[in-house]
Amino acid sequence: MNRDTLVESMTDLLKTAVDAEGEHHQIEVTPDAPLVGGEAILSSMGLVSYVMDVEASLEEDHGLEVTLVNENALSRKESPFRSVHALADYVLELAGSAASKPAA
Repeated sequence: MNRDTLVESMTDLLKTAVDAEGEHHQIEVTPDAPLVGGEAILSSMGLVSYVMDVEASLEEDHGLEVTLVNENALSRKESPFRSVHALADYVLELAGSAASKPAA
């Protein structure tokens, strides 16, 4: 899985999520845009929907079945939900963990 392609796909999904929220003001959607915190470009419900879309896309496009919101993600000092770049790095970390597990 290529990081640049992953970031591009996740940014496209973010643009769709921002559009779906129906905000009338212009929001610049970039891979560095904050996903959480006071400056977040999505509401909390918008973030939930976005994360579900990312998970579905990962499974459909890459055959990677992951749950992004888990104890590991929530207990980190730096949240993987800070930005698309941070989330992409977390996805690649999970993909690497999944690839190193023996087949059941």
